[in-house]
Amino acid sequence: MNVLVTGSSRGIGRWLALAFGRAGHSVVVHYRARRGEAEAVLGELQAAGVRSDAAAADLADPLQCRELIDGVIARWGRLDVLVNNAGATKDRALLNMTPEEWRAVVDVNLSGAFYCLQAAAKHMVREKSGAVINVGSIVGVRGGVGCANYAAAKAGLLGLTKAAAKELGRFNVRVNAVLPGFHPTEMSDSLPAAVKDKVVAAHALGRPTDLADLEKLVVLLAELPSVSGQIFNVDSRLL
Repeated sequence: MNVLVTGSSRGIGRWLALAFGRAGHSVVVHYRARRGEAEAVLGELQAAGVRSDAAAADLADPLQCRELIDGVIARWGRLDVLVNNAGATKDRALLNMTPEEWRAVVDVNLSGAFYCLQAAAKHMVREKSGAVINVGSIVGVRGGVGCANYAAAKAGLLGLTKAAAKELGRFNVRVNAVLPGFHPTEMSDSLPAAVKDKVVAAHALGRPTDLADLEKLVVLLAELPSVSGQIFNVDSRLL
């Protein structure tokens, strides 16, 4: 299968891109500005013999999203799997959050995912096959302090997942979402230690999720032919 993972130059996206490569799939590494990091991921994939490529796009721009998807189709003939992973944060207390901070996060985390999904779905509908996996967050279900923009965007992403699954199911296009849990990424590393400790303490198992569990589930969802419209929480925090 041909797989596009958005925001895959680092963090969870990088892990997912490498996981799809290990599973024998072709992978497009997407980035916005971190070309060097994207090329490093591409190098890892190519060293492992994986057919792979890298592409840049600002996902806040609907035209660039369409060009990103169309570019994959032009190079490889089809796109089988879209993983909407790209994300942005600009945390601030609700009462102090600026319109620019609100838009910057919603434009990427929700609107960008919609633009990519819409563009990919047009191709998948013609092929009568395809899978979209949206990477959400538990704060989209439970809310969070100081991240109203992020929580709202991720909540919207879950609604988009369900709506798209209902609309596209008759074309054999599957749409699911995962809540990836708490992992040591650049985004989570910026949190204060007290916040990290509180998050870990909320896990029923008393420990964060292993990234290997997330990788296995996302690759499996891309391959399962009969699962759609579902939201999977990939850790032991209770919803």
